[in-house]
Amino acid sequence: MKAPISASHMAVALLSLSPAVSALAWPKWMPELDSLVVRADESSSSQKDSPSPTPTPSPSDQNSDGSDSGDKKTTTTRNPQIPISTNLNTGGLTDKDSPTGTGRASGNSTRTRAPKKTEFNLQDPAGGVVMVTPAVTAGSQLYKIGDYVTWGWNYTDVQGTPTAIDLYLKCSKVPQPWTLTQNMSYAEVGSYTWDTDKFQKEHVSTPLLVEQYTLVIADADGGISATPEPGYLAPYSGFTFGLYKKQDYLDTNDGWQCASCSGALSGLVSSREVGAALVMSAATILSFTWFVAGL
Repeated sequence: MKAPISASHMAVALLSLSPAVSALAWPKWMPELDSLVVRADESSSSQKDSPSPTPTPSPSDQNSDGSDSGDKKTTTTRNPQIPISTNLNTGGLTDKDSPTGTGRASGNSTRTRAPKKTEFNLQDPAGGVVMVTPAVTAGSQLYKIGDYVTWGWNYTDVQGTPTAIDLYLKCSKVPQPWTLTQNMSYAEVGSYTWDTDKFQKEHVSTPLLVEQYTLVIADADGGISATPEPGYLAPYSGFTFGLYKKQDYLDTNDGWQCASCSGALSGLVSSREVGAALVMSAATILSFTWFVAGL
């Protein structure tokens, strides 16, 4: 029991002598020991609190398009000295959609407006057509399929000049009309020559028939079924004509005989009947002559 007590007393004695030993061992020409320890603590604490720099991602951490392969998010700070570029392509928007609302096309789109149609006095008549060839006094016309046909006409009461003229052919036996010509130049005196033979060859599926037809002259803008308007040409359908086909040659040497020909009379009337008729005619003439001479 005495040994542990002696050891503890010895440790206490050594600890009490440690300040004096430290004072004797530290040189006087160096700074104080406490100031060096404090400064070391301040520098270590400042290094501990300062943020560490973000490591630069390696090429293996990025995708082929330059984006990070992981969930890391990077922020980019814009340089204020670089101007911001703006895409001026409006994608087909017009100024009408913009706040200014000027109605003028912008961007890559173009916007065209149809020209405004002139409106004439409601009391003015619609434009018409007067046929010149053939003349009205010529009566009904009949044309042979395979010949050339020429028509001529004048316009009346036309104030709004048509852009072009279309010609059609209608028949009651055919549901759809034929188109003779389209976009024909407008002139004060109109004319057209129709090659019926060429037309027939070009319309094998819908050939011309031996029927009655109506010629239609119309403004190309309105067409064949346009509504008449004051000052503008209305569809004209006041000229009708007929078409016929030429007949094939027929040889008369095949035994066919004409009933009205003299050659056919011998086959129909016998010689006895002819003799009786001649006798009766002679008797009538003699009797009448004797009666007149006797008086």
